[in-house]
Amino acid sequence: MTMKLLKTLPGLMLLGLVACTNQVAVEDKGKAIAASSTEVAAADGGLTPAENNAVAVRMFEGAWNKGDFSVIDELIKSDAVDHSPLGSETGSEGFKKIIGMFRGGMPDLKMSIQDEIYSGDRVVHSWKIEGEHSGTPLFGVPADGKDITLTGITIVRLEDGKIAERWTQLDQLGLLQQLGVIPPMGPPPAE
Repeated sequence: MTMKLLKTLPGLMLLGLVACTNQVAVEDKGKAIAASSTEVAAADGGLTPAENNAVAVRMFEGAWNKGDFSVIDELIKSDAVDHSPLGSETGSEGFKKIIGMFRGGMPDLKMSIQDEIYSGDRVVHSWKIEGEHSGTPLFGVPADGKDITLTGITIVRLEDGKIAERWTQLDQLGLLQQLGVIPPMGPPPAE
């Protein structure tokens, strides 16, 4: 495993989430840097870890980057649970609300996967969203044309090729500072 991944906090967090398993695949910006001993289908007839990762990546690309909400209906189980600091909901509508809010506020939104780890029925991604706040209000803050960058980590659990559960943590403080809701932290600028 390269030290590059280990030098990043998200990389360390991602590795810690699956350190107890014996079937781990890690990718750094699309390049495999460690692989599991074998990629076998789950005992219950589910997908391989790599196939589970492909489902999660398809969700990011289709729903977040292209605004194709039919992908949500296709890839999210009807009773899927979304655990998010923005609210926890069941079913695909919660996913649509969150993605719709961000895509509405940042019409040019681009989500990129920074790191990914997959093992068994779990997939972990650290990601970055970038876009200009030129659309609808975000968290009640009117658009002002500022460039916004948001980072976070998402863990999904898959069943039968669909997302059954999702946990997300995101840099809410950084987002609220960029939106001007919270002042920047640290010492005041020198005069």
